[in-house]
Amino acid sequence: MATALRPFKLLQAGIETTKGTLVAATRQLPGDHGFTEEQDFYRSPFPAGVRSNVGGAGVIIRKGYAIDYSSDLTAEDILWMLETGVKGGISPSTVDINAKLWTYTPELTTGVPTIKTATFEMIHADGVTNHYAGEVGYGMCESFKIDWAFNQEAKFSAKFFARARQTTTPTGALTPYASREPLVSNLVFVYLDTTWAGLGGTQLQTIIRSGSIEIMTGYAPNYTLDGRSDKDFVNHKVGIITGKLSLVMELDATAASRIANYRANDVVYIRVRNEGSLIGSVSAKKFVQIDGAYRFVSAPAFSEDGQQILVSLDLESVYDSTGTKTLEFSAQNLLAVI
Repeated sequence: MATALRPFKLLQAGIETTKGTLVAATRQLPGDHGFTEEQDFYRSPFPAGVRSNVGGAGVIIRKGYAIDYSSDLTAEDILWMLETGVKGGISPSTVDINAKLWTYTPELTTGVPTIKTATFEMIHADGVTNHYAGEVGYGMCESFKIDWAFNQEAKFSAKFFARARQTTTPTGALTPYASREPLVSNLVFVYLDTTWAGLGGTQLQTIIRSGSIEIMTGYAPNYTLDGRSDKDFVNHKVGIITGKLSLVMELDATAASRIANYRANDVVYIRVRNEGSLIGSVSAKKFVQIDGAYRFVSAPAFSEDGQQILVSLDLESVYDSTGTKTLEFSAQNLLAVI
């Protein structure tokens, strides 16, 4: 019997109608993934009487599941993280005939934000036999991160939590999105403006070397005393959504103005937009876009690349009372449904 092979390692997902009620997966999410079947144990130290560990196998006191996912950044796959981590139940608007624009604006004034959950299927196989096949429900995105560096593809990673693993027969014949397109860092536009309404007005040109943004969704499993036989969580906790943005840029007059923003303790408004190819024969392009209001969290840091001086800026998202927003996420693609 052959061992499981990396080429046959699959992560599949389906959006749940009722949180925690398992559904068949509807889409394969290409990339790499790792998982942890979480189990916490209590091993009693009683009775003793021997100079050894006692308590037998002990008892399981908590179960859960964690998934780490990494892949190329695409305007298609990112929808799964946004639906289960920012705002659920979004429908796209139509732009230029074929293009579909998905916009995710976090709900900031309610403790019960609209959000979706997913069923995940994890498969490790040798091409004939599934040596590991697990299914988990109530899957939600805890955090996700995008990294950009010149002359590279945009890199994407995410963390999910879910209820305890269930046995499953994996859904067969699933494929990635046919229109899926990896985005590249050299097609990133970075804009910095002075108001939320002015976002996208002033591009930082010829200086950005690299950047990253990490979003903490504020969602976490909520373990309570409810007599669940699986010893997992009944529902989720809601916290604040935050973003950490880092930019590395060449030091010129434009970058010097950013240092002046730091000294003045300014709130700045930044749009990062990663574009792809044209959608069909029309003018609309695929893109992933993240808008945010930010404040500085540390002093600018300087480094050198050959004879050029670079400066790194670290910022965190903040609520903008005028625009009544903190972060907003958009993706444009060919998908009418997830």
